[in-house]
Amino acid sequence: MTDTPVSSGTMTVIEGLAHLDVKDGDAPHLEKLVSRPGATVIRMGFAQGQVLKDHRAPAPILVQATSGDVSFSTAEKTVSLVPGVAVHVDEGVMHKLVANADSVVMLTILR
Repeated sequence: MTDTPVSSGTMTVIEGLAHLDVKDGDAPHLEKLVSRPGATVIRMGFAQGQVLKDHRAPAPILVQATSGDVSFSTAEKTVSLVPGVAVHVDEGVMHKLVANADSVVMLTILR
């Protein structure tokens, strides 16, 4: 399987969204899979306990787990991201992610 997007006209196929690729340390492994007009897709591989510290996105985002369990928190709410659950967050909203288990999260930056 390849993580290289395959584009054909107006359709781009993105493979490897559930591939767990972690790195040592406290933070997850981030990998940009594709950037096209309208959206950028990033795969985040978390080992249990890794944290993506408080930060803000420069554009609206859609965040969903493709495997595992990650706590996604803003100042108002914490959501358990598991397969089948996604959150949409407006640009500029402070948020963080904490891996409750080895997990893969797909981040889509909407532009």
